[in-house]
Amino acid sequence: MGCLCAEVLTFGMFDGPLLYAIPRGLKNILTDGMLVRVPFGRTKTLGITLNICQMDLNKSSFRVKEILNVEYDFPLLGTDMIKLIFWMRKYYAVSYKSLLETIIPLAIRKSSGFKFVTKFSLIKTLSKKDCEMLGRRSPKQYALYEFLLKSNGMFEKSELKSFSTSAINSLIDKGIVGETFERANRIVYANQTFGKSGNHRENVILTAEQQNVVTDIAKSLAKGEFCTHLIHGITSSGKTEVYLHAIENVLRSGGDAIYLVPELTLTPQTVRCIRCGVNLPAAQVVVWHSGLSEGERRDAWLAMANGEARIVIGARSAIFAPLKNTKIIIVDEEHETTYKQAETPRYHARDVAVYRAKLCNAVCILGSATPSIESLFNASLKKYKLNTLRNRIDGSTLPRIEVVDMGHEYSMGKPNIISSRLREFVEDRLAKHEQVILFLNKRGYSSVVFCKNCDYVATCPHCNTSLTYHKQQNVLRCHMCNYVESLPAKCPKCGGYDILQSGVGTQKLMGVICTLFPLAKVERLDSDTTTTKDSFYKILNRFRDGEIDILVGTQMISKGLDFPNVSLVGIINVDSAMNFPDFRSNERVFQSIIQVSGRAGRGNKPGIVVIQTNFPSSNLIKLAVQNDVESFFKNELMARNEFFYPPFSHIIRLIFSGKNEIKTELLAKKICDDLRKRSQDLFELRGPAPAAIYKVKDCFRFSSMCFSKNVATALEKIHESMEVFKSTRDAAWTIDVDPIDMM
Repeated sequence: MGCLCAEVLTFGMFDGPLLYAIPRGLKNILTDGMLVRVPFGRTKTLGITLNICQMDLNKSSFRVKEILNVEYDFPLLGTDMIKLIFWMRKYYAVSYKSLLETIIPLAIRKSSGFKFVTKFSLIKTLSKKDCEMLGRRSPKQYALYEFLLKSNGMFEKSELKSFSTSAINSLIDKGIVGETFERANRIVYANQTFGKSGNHRENVILTAEQQNVVTDIAKSLAKGEFCTHLIHGITSSGKTEVYLHAIENVLRSGGDAIYLVPELTLTPQTVRCIRCGVNLPAAQVVVWHSGLSEGERRDAWLAMANGEARIVIGARSAIFAPLKNTKIIIVDEEHETTYKQAETPRYHARDVAVYRAKLCNAVCILGSATPSIESLFNASLKKYKLNTLRNRIDGSTLPRIEVVDMGHEYSMGKPNIISSRLREFVEDRLAKHEQVILFLNKRGYSSVVFCKNCDYVATCPHCNTSLTYHKQQNVLRCHMCNYVESLPAKCPKCGGYDILQSGVGTQKLMGVICTLFPLAKVERLDSDTTTTKDSFYKILNRFRDGEIDILVGTQMISKGLDFPNVSLVGIINVDSAMNFPDFRSNERVFQSIIQVSGRAGRGNKPGIVVIQTNFPSSNLIKLAVQNDVESFFKNELMARNEFFYPPFSHIIRLIFSGKNEIKTELLAKKICDDLRKRSQDLFELRGPAPAAIYKVKDCFRFSSMCFSKNVATALEKIHESMEVFKSTRDAAWTIDVDPIDMM
């Protein structure tokens, strides 16, 4: 007679499903996607069930152990998520264990983190005589009794603050008041507001362009088939309103929605926008990102898995939201590099979103004012439906862009961080009580500290990168490993006292601005000023409410923010990013200029953008000034096709690292030599070579690039080499499919 069994993907080190018998007590409970505890060697571990079937264990050559227990009485993962795990395991060359640990949060695996609240209610009604007696002997107890009798409900202690604890306890002891404990559902950003001007959708009238896009998406949703829409809409063209209409459409048909944003700092304003825009209780709009507490993560995950949640909003990990009926996935600012996970598993949330939508027969919407080259290429191949929004919703024009030649400034004897032209514009805007944003994508005070008398440069002892000076703390900090040391009073090498600083960060820029404009209220927004919870939102609220005149910031201020009173944006320095050793550097600079420029002129005041550069004649700068995405796309395609870069190929990056420099390089050369023999012209291998950042956290790094039309074919050969050359204590290697970070 057969035995009911289940395959289980465990959190153990074995990389594959294991067979377990289902005990009698779980036969009517267990289904695919449930979290179970199973014996694993001499220990116990958790796992996800799949493929429940009948097996004849008498013919088995090995002993099949039984599942010990079920952690939750409902599935945590649906069929689409299980299929997604199998696809990601193959495409990104990662283990099931790393995927499960990424997808199912620790708070769920620990079975802890519940929050309980105590509630009080009337459980016994007194006679008239007892009421009179209670009123004479204890007026406070009687007042509480009378309140509960009239209110006829359950109350938390915070709602009974006008009554003493002793009065409550006395009525409990007498059996008049009952005390119950209920699990509280923590709602993230439950009362989130964004300044004095709320965000409401009252009397919203779509533009003709918006209506065309909404109608096109509605047709795709009506078919109930997988489809990807790429919305290329200029800044302030109303992409968010299009998203909201699509979500409303899905909700009416009983579907659920996932809404991804590139930064967790953008989540609150998106949550408010959605909660104001759709008719759902706050508890059904769930937030998901790494900034949540353990308890918040547990509550949010269970709300998604048990069907309570209808919409999930969050950063890249929200793509794994275990919703019951996902029918639309929105990836806002789809071009952003933050959608790529930097650690194992190195997935790209945008690409995972497209594949998950395919598994769900859902619609995936990718939106951006500056779509990625890969997405535009897919649209040109008709893999994606391209929808365009060419005009701003309020009829305003894009800001006028002026380019300032900093080389000319220096030749005129005006070497300053702020050009004379930008200074004039800032003075004019301050006089008009309008606001200014200054963008510099480099935090800290100065990027290089060196000695004038010798070749000493302050570098990190653990990484081959220069230390950045942070004036406020008066320390040198490594932005790779967070190493910190004091600013030396004299040169550690020659003993001289001519220690100088070069380069500009947001901290130094803010100091210059405060000196130039002493009456202006200036604030800085970067990762150094937003270390505490809600600090990011507090700064933006103050800026929105007019309490800040000039906001200095990094990429945090470049996207998703709408400030009607901002009429001037200054881009301080784009040159360093233009000369970055990465084939995507031009694309990133172009996107950054367009995105930051889009913060200006979003209200009824015309906007001006000032770009400071030493290369004003650069074709990249010219196309950005013209907002000519199409021409930039064509130019980039020609350049990338010449060198077989994406989107004409997939790149698989092999990163070799180890504390022993010689042994690490030797392993890299052996593997690459072996791979070249196996390639059979199926892929091209370049390298190995020292990585751009050669040393990180005391490990030496070598990099090799595999260029292939087919990821699966190349990975097959790579895995064959992995079997021959195992990672050792001296040197290890990792695989990054479709890498974003080439350093």
